[in-house]
Amino acid sequence: MTFLSFALVWAAFCAPAGERLDPVVEGALGVGAGAAWWALHRSHASRVETSCPCDRADINPLDRFAVDADFALGEPLADGLVGITVAGAGALAAVAAPDLEMGVGDAALVLQSAALAGLVTQIAKTGFGRPYPYLVRSGHAPARLADGVNYASFWSGHTAVPMAAAVTLAGLLDRRRPSSAWRFVAWSVGPALALAAGGLQISAGNHYPTDVIIGAAVGAAVGLGQPWLRFDW
Repeated sequence: MTFLSFALVWAAFCAPAGERLDPVVEGALGVGAGAAWWALHRSHASRVETSCPCDRADINPLDRFAVDADFALGEPLADGLVGITVAGAGALAAVAAPDLEMGVGDAALVLQSAALAGLVTQIAKTGFGRPYPYLVRSGHAPARLADGVNYASFWSGHTAVPMAAAVTLAGLLDRRRPSSAWRFVAWSVGPALALAAGGLQISAGNHYPTDVIIGAAVGAAVGLGQPWLRFDW
């Protein structure tokens, strides 16, 4: 019910507003979503229900291989890809707009989409409390098994957040530059980078494939929905 109320309020603020987005409104919504995301992230460990020791035999066959994945550079590389994708999408949205004011509003919408995807993802992480793949391995101390920070696998924020930013950018380019071939680049490269970030997290033992698949779908839904709510199509 709380999430439904939040969605209704968000939709009310996002009523179609012509071609120009108000940078102040979009920025405020983005900051609000980001602040709520940060607050929920900070309280996650004390709210989530822990469930390990876990048996790898209980994990579906598609996901099971991720338990043994342990690529040390996977997480830092994924972090870098997320930053590049989100920041790049915001910058490209600003540059592609016809003027500075419109560019600021469009960039704010891209960053807002990333924050909104992060917020929705954090709600799911705490609600589902799925242990990270690495926690299923044997040999963990009881204190680590009881630490809530290790129960945030589902779904992948490293996929959902950049996917939302990338798809929002692509939707804006469809609107602002309908005859530009760069639209097709945006629709392919941005989502590919988001999926690559998720794949790197799998390689590090931080996510299952299903975490990345659902994270990509959620991020794409946010990215598609944001421009759709803002403009009269």
